[in-house]
Amino acid sequence: MEDIELRDHAKSLNRALLGEDHLVPDTIELPTASAQMVRRRARDGLLMALRDGYIRATGRLSTTAAMFVDPATERSWRLHASDPSLITTTEWRCGEFNFSRGDLTGPAWQYIQIEVPEFMVKAIWQDDAPEPAQPPREATAMSYTTPYLELMQEAIMHFGLTDKYQSKKENLSDWFFGKRIDGEPISRNIANSMATLIRLPTAQRGGAKRIPKP
Repeated sequence: MEDIELRDHAKSLNRALLGEDHLVPDTIELPTASAQMVRRRARDGLLMALRDGYIRATGRLSTTAAMFVDPATERSWRLHASDPSLITTTEWRCGEFNFSRGDLTGPAWQYIQIEVPEFMVKAIWQDDAPEPAQPPREATAMSYTTPYLELMQEAIMHFGLTDKYQSKKENLSDWFFGKRIDGEPISRNIANSMATLIRLPTAQRGGAKRIPKP
């Protein structure tokens, strides 16, 4: 969300200085002070949306105060629930959210591991960032072939087969029978199968149309 605000703010400045017709780059560096101001505005906007109920969040709740503050986490609560529960708007209003630790602490409770559904955030903060460049796709099933398929394509070209002209199966089978795949001769059964597969179904039925049974 902060990245979206930063990008929108930078683009607005760019357009204000150079005009609406000027091409805005996808990545613009902001001065540190400006970036901090935009991040603060983004965080305030998020908290306001959570307090008003425009977006909802869940977290692991604890109502058990610790005997001492853990120096590693700076948390004074323990035994947080294993399952997350919905954080109410009232809890957001009376609690204090720590962006560094990502916890919400109230008078007698604390939420940790707070999560907001991504679709809720994007419904308010539209992200028009360009899609990352996709790497070249590897060979797919469309480009896959085998020596048998290549030989069948060769036979189609050799005999000039089309939807108008179909050679006899016997001629095709004899042609395949005299070929080799990886140095091995093609058997008569495979030759017959290949001859069948490169002919149209209507040619295999002698050109007669099949009439469905009532």
